[in-house]
Amino acid sequence: MAENNNFTHLPLPFIFQGKPKLRGGSITSEQTMQNRTNRVTHGGYVKRRSAELSRFWKERRVERIDQELPPIETGIPILLEIDPSVDIDFLRGLGFEIVCELAEGYIIVATEDVDFSVLNEKTDAFIANVTAKCNSPAKVYALCEDEDRLRSVLSEELYKKWSTILMDDIYLIDIGVSCCGNIELPKRPQRKDHESDEHYLTREQRWIENFNTAYMAWDEIKMQREETIEKFVYAYNGEIVELTDGIPGITDLPDSFSARLKISGKCLFDLVLTFAYIFEVSEGEKIEMGKASENKCSFGEDVQIDEPLESAPIVCIMDSGIQEAHKYLAPSIINTDSISLLPDDLSTNDETTGGGHGTRVAGAVLYPKEIPTVGNYQLPCWIRNMRILDRDNCLPEEIYPPRVIEFAVQKYNKDASIPTKIFNHSIGSHKACKMKHMTPWAAEIDYQSYSNDVLFIQAGGNISTDVISAYWQAGYPYPLYFDREFCRISNPAQSLQAITVGSISSTDFETDDVIALGKRMEISSFSRSGPGIWDVLKPEVVEYGGTHLYNKGSLPPQLTTSPEVCPKLIRKSPEGPAFARDAIGTSFSTPKVTFIASQIQRVLPESPALLYRALIAQSARWPKSIDEMEKDECISTLRHIGYGIPDVERATHNDEYRITLVTPKLMEIGDDEAHIFQIPIPEELSSIGEDYDILVEITLSYAANPRRTRRYVKGYLSTWLDWRCSRIGEDAETFARRIFETGAVIDDDGDFNWALGEATNRGAAEGYSRKNGTLQKDWCVIKSNQLSDAFCVAVRGHKGWGGLFKAKYSLAVSFEAINQDVAIYEPIKEEIESFVENREIEVEMNSK
Repeated sequence: MAENNNFTHLPLPFIFQGKPKLRGGSITSEQTMQNRTNRVTHGGYVKRRSAELSRFWKERRVERIDQELPPIETGIPILLEIDPSVDIDFLRGLGFEIVCELAEGYIIVATEDVDFSVLNEKTDAFIANVTAKCNSPAKVYALCEDEDRLRSVLSEELYKKWSTILMDDIYLIDIGVSCCGNIELPKRPQRKDHESDEHYLTREQRWIENFNTAYMAWDEIKMQREETIEKFVYAYNGEIVELTDGIPGITDLPDSFSARLKISGKCLFDLVLTFAYIFEVSEGEKIEMGKASENKCSFGEDVQIDEPLESAPIVCIMDSGIQEAHKYLAPSIINTDSISLLPDDLSTNDETTGGGHGTRVAGAVLYPKEIPTVGNYQLPCWIRNMRILDRDNCLPEEIYPPRVIEFAVQKYNKDASIPTKIFNHSIGSHKACKMKHMTPWAAEIDYQSYSNDVLFIQAGGNISTDVISAYWQAGYPYPLYFDREFCRISNPAQSLQAITVGSISSTDFETDDVIALGKRMEISSFSRSGPGIWDVLKPEVVEYGGTHLYNKGSLPPQLTTSPEVCPKLIRKSPEGPAFARDAIGTSFSTPKVTFIASQIQRVLPESPALLYRALIAQSARWPKSIDEMEKDECISTLRHIGYGIPDVERATHNDEYRITLVTPKLMEIGDDEAHIFQIPIPEELSSIGEDYDILVEITLSYAANPRRTRRYVKGYLSTWLDWRCSRIGEDAETFARRIFETGAVIDDDGDFNWALGEATNRGAAEGYSRKNGTLQKDWCVIKSNQLSDAFCVAVRGHKGWGGLFKAKYSLAVSFEAINQDVAIYEPIKEEIESFVENREIEVEMNSK
């Protein structure tokens, strides 16, 4: 550990690893069983629909030839409804390439076989009940109309205007294209009973070779389809949008690529109707961050601002640029690394009127609490300035957001002599995020976070006053409107790997005429709420970003701001004061969490960014104890503020009443693997007569390789993880047997009253589960005599889409005497040192 003090975080003792016993399994659906029973009827339906679709696509191809449309290499797309409980890979055996998974039970597939010969052959065998393995057609419930496919592929907004698209008009379009072909990644071989190490390693090595071969084939298909799209777009005189340095506006993930196109309506129609491998089409959204009002106030200050320590962390601000010469910011800016990606403006200065945006964001990183006016102040970190918003505080359409994420990581992390680990991203859509697929923007954040040691701190987004007013008039005043659809977190805040930040109010301000919307430590009027995609907890944390004032009794509601409800922020000068309380938003709560991340990096510079994320969540607290809240309040608290307000001191240090144990280095775990950690508990805490109230907090932060064409966490990630802890009174060996041999079950949670719990029907917040996301925190208060002498936590790996890609993770465990009536830190530290020393001696003796 980097800092030399008495209360640093300590390393978690790692004691066991092995293959976990995992329970579960799907049950054959009733509809599938009925189809097996009624073979002739169901098989006849499948053959009839396949014949109708075959005629439809043959006629469409003839029409394209007659209209002399550009040639395009493609199969035919079909929307299927299938048994939602089965592994969708069975479709490959019916002659289909899986393009993407949609809502439960619906799949878009493609086939080069316009006659459906493989499907018909399999269906004939199913009707005749030839073998026990001929039942795959029973799992295909419907072959849907192409109009249904269009409704699934097009965004809701684009589908509504589809009939009004003009052939000669130009449209800015974002597309997603699947690239897996009909190639299935091989599954990891299971070790057989009594199989020798040598024999199993030989089989595993063969699997690795076959996996890599199949994965490389995906890449070849991807390049072919990128070339096909490029030729097709150019044939219609369209273009693929490019960044300023000429990099094409295409981003790649393992199973797909995304692109931003500028094409005619005629090209758009032909592409969507014809190209079989498209799974997502939407209009390119204009990203507008809004402006602050002018401020002409002025005041004096006499303060000396000192540059950060040479070893201080380097944070990248991706925003509207920064006023780099600003007295309060200049000593922190690494000017030689500043860059603008704007097509027609290479200036890295913040040109946004009303005091700037990126300047305020940078200031909130450097001055998260107070802005000094006298004395000396040493800046906490260095700043790299990446300008991507124009003078109107908008992201130009020539800049494709996923490519910006990729470019930023390449320049400031992979290619930099001193890599940046922390990226502040106070940018996002003004609309609620979509729930169908992870967007290219969010998926790119996930991919870069998995592939590189980086952490994106992401703003949750702001609800516009127009939306607030509309909901209020419809009968949803504050805080009821937060649960409505248009108030959900915005894109890309649904990213599984970014830590998403919301906003809370810092004041109880009220007069005879106005009142702050949200009392102190309650959700800000504008802060978007969760959950995110796939019921993942979002935002994870909140900070003070201000709120609106409400004119009492006004309808429609009149929302205003004043210095009393705004955070103090650095602002662009000399058009106004050097800092002021004149702007609100999650854009400004987010950098305060970025500051905490930078201070974690300061004390743990060699630790992975995944640990920084874990410790931010680990340090977060709700405004009041969960014991004081009803279930409905717990649920709304989770939706609005996630794990709560993080604290820089708890994130970086402990005290005599609190101890935090962490995995200081990056851990990796594959599917069907488990790691067990043990915290030895001193007798003075765990003995029967002791009943101190102990707060237990556990946070797992992990990353895995994402795959956009699949839905839900288990299909989106290459490997997904969860954690379990030991029961009351359970020793390490018994816990290990339960994890590796008998299998842990949900009821194991019953020993502790967890806030969230492992299942959605457990914990104080019904409907939420801690295991949905890649940041899994849970906490409870127990009596010290409920701690066994060896408290254990297991991290378990589960099958996702790609077993060769192991998940990377960090784990943090904390104990705190909440009444400060018993010292914890030193006794547990001594037990750990003794435990580690004894295990080292044991290992040494065994090696002899």
